[in-house]
Formats: sequence, C-alpha cells, structure tokens
Amino acid sequence: MSNPTVTIAGAGPSGLTLAWWLVEHGVNVTVLEREGSIPRDMRASTFHPATLDLLMDSGLADALVERGTVVPQWQYLIHESGERAVFDMSCLGDVTAYPFRLQCEQFQLTELLAAKLAEHPYCELRFGASLQSATADNEGVHIHYYDGREPREKMCDWLIAADGASSQVRKSMGLEFEGQTFPKTSITLVVAHPFEDDIPNLLGVNYVWLPDRHYSLMRLRDTWRFTYSPEQDQDIETALSDEVARAHIARVSPRANNTNILARNYYTLHQRCLERFCHGRVIFVGDAAHLNSPAGGMGMNSGIHDARSLADHLVPVLEGADVGLLERYARRRRIIALEEVQRLSARNYARHRETQASKRQVIWRELQETVSDPLKHRDYLLDAAMIRSREREQAIE
Repeated sequence: MSNPTVTIAGAGPSGLTLAWWLVEHGVNVTVLEREGSIPRDMRASTFHPATLDLLMDSGLADALVERGTVVPQWQYLIHESGERAVFDMSCLGDVTAYPFRLQCEQFQLTELLAAKLAEHPYCELRFGASLQSATADNEGVHIHYYDGREPREKMCDWLIAADGASSQVRKSMGLEFEGQTFPKTSITLVVAHPFEDDIPNLLGVNYVWLPDRHYSLMRLRDTWRFTYSPEQDQDIETALSDEVARAHIARVSPRANNTNILARNYYTLHQRCLERFCHGRVIFVGDAAHLNSPAGGMGMNSGIHDARSLADHLVPVLEGADVGLLERYARRRRIIALEEVQRLSARNYARHRETQASKRQVIWRELQETVSDPLKHRDYLLDAAMIRSREREQAIE
C-alpha cells in the first residue's frame, strides 16, 4: 500500500498521541475533532509513571512535569485521627524514569500535541469537524462528517475511533458497549484554598476518610481538585450548588467553608468494554473502546497506552506486514482493559466508597500491612503506576 492514509476521530489524549507516533513514522494522518479547539474543561489530571515513560522520547513528559505537580508520595488519611497509609513511589526508581504521580490537567498534553501536529507536514488537524458515520470495506473507509455546517465526505485507508465515551463511530456502526453504570456519580470542584495550611501532613494526592464518606484532594500547580459523591437521590443541580459544595469542603477544612469555587463538574461512572477493538479497517482506542471508574486515575493513561500499542502494530502493517498483526493489538489491549485497568479501578472504587465500619477496618489493616512491608508496597505500586500492565501486555500473544 503506497502512501497509506489514516484518519483519527477525536483530538483527545489517545487520538493525538497516536497521531504523533504515526506521523513520526511518516504516516499521513488527518485528525477530525468536533470541538472548535482543544477543550480546557475538567477532565483527567493524573499521569502515571508508565505513561510518562512512553512520552519521554518526544519531550512531552518533561514538558508536562514543568506544567504540573510532582507527587512522589500519596496517601490514605483518616481525617479524625490523622492516621495515614503513605505510598512512596521512590521505590520504583529502578524501573521508571519518573517515580512519581504527576498531577497535571489533560489539556496541557493535548495542547502541546496539537501545537506540534499543526506544524508537522504529515498531519492535518481539523477542528469543528464532526464525524457522523463510517462504512468500511476491503478498499478503505468512507466517512461522512460535518466541517462546521457543511456536509463532507472523505475516503481513507484506516479509521481510528478515538472519539471518547460517546463515540459516534461506535454508534454509527451499531456496536454494543457492554458493561455497567455505577449507581453513584462523582463531583469534582476546583478551588484555590490552601488546604495544606489546615490539614496536617497533607500530600499532593490524598484519599480522605470521614466516618460516613470519602473525599479526594489532589494538588495541581495553583489549585486543588476536591471530589465527592452526592447524597442518595440528590439531584445534580443541588449537589453542584455553592451551598452543598461548600458544606462538603467544610467537613474537611472548616476554614474553607466560604472558599471560591473556580470550576465544578459531575461525572457518571461506567465500566464498559467493546467485544472487539478491531472491525476491519476501523480500530478503537481509549474511552471509545473501554471505560472504567476514575478511581486511581487510570482511564486517560490506559488510552495513551492503547495509542502506543496501536502505533507499534499499525506502522508495520502500513509498511507491508500481515494485517493480522492488528488482532494482537486488539487482544492485548482488551485483556489489559478487563483484567488490569477495570479490575484495579473497580477495587479502588469499592475501597474509596466503603463506609461500613467493620469493612473499613479490614481495608485499613490491609493498607497498613502493604505500606509496612517493602515487597508488598512495591508490588502494590507496580500495579498503581501501571508499570505491571505494560509489562504484562508485552507477554500476551
């Protein structure tokens, strides 16, 4: 196949990292993004060591470190007693160049990538281009999309669906997205209050336990992200209101009860996965292929890992290797999504939201045993840092 063309639907982290790795191998790529520019709204904010390692050679990892907050230690914290279970990622320094969590807004990565791709001769980046449908045969993929309000058509050799949880590509192909929706939503606020002045021993990432609930406090460069779950049967408008949001904040830091809330959003939590990631010349990555609870911050990271794996498999195919190689991508990444990412994020979700005292005591004992045993501690962090899932992927045929 001479001068093969790849179209990527979606300019999120999965789509743009894939685009970058493809154009660096001389592949002609068009990215279609329905938004008019890179969104700066509240999305993912955690980059794990395994992901930063993948972004290192392009210089993106170091650029993100300059824009974010390095978190070498993170913790579970019992608010009333001050008891802590502290996880120290420095023990991973022998297996990663970045032995820490990086708290940095998703848009920092996508804006960096969009700027690099806009100048690359092999990439065409189209904003305001909303894909409507795609049909594929042995010759290629026929795409219908809107460029602004103008209907357009496009042919390409391969289409990559990186268009998120509500993937229009997936819907237009009539594919089932099997799984479940969790019963509770999650609300995240952005506030500038100095929580570190109010709560002793606060770290960059904190899972804070109160007797009847759990809060997450994560430090960005100039702000904190504060996450909570609404009360049972509470409507979203009420749960997002200043009165309710500040009441939650005050439970962790009474002095912050009148703090200014800079941004807020709510998330419906899902755990879903496509039965197949490859459908002929249409291939799925990231949230378009699989969804998981955000507990543990694995969703965006997993999507970037999808992108790297697909690039490693697609480039040889474009250069003449057997197209069956792409089935290995699909097999590897689906197994990792189900058996690693969804398993760990579901465990985190259950652990964070447990309020029954006896069950919490069991969880707390397990956490204390883990952080006090160097082998268990390292083993836990290899999972949390997504290093083990990357290693496991390479062993799947």
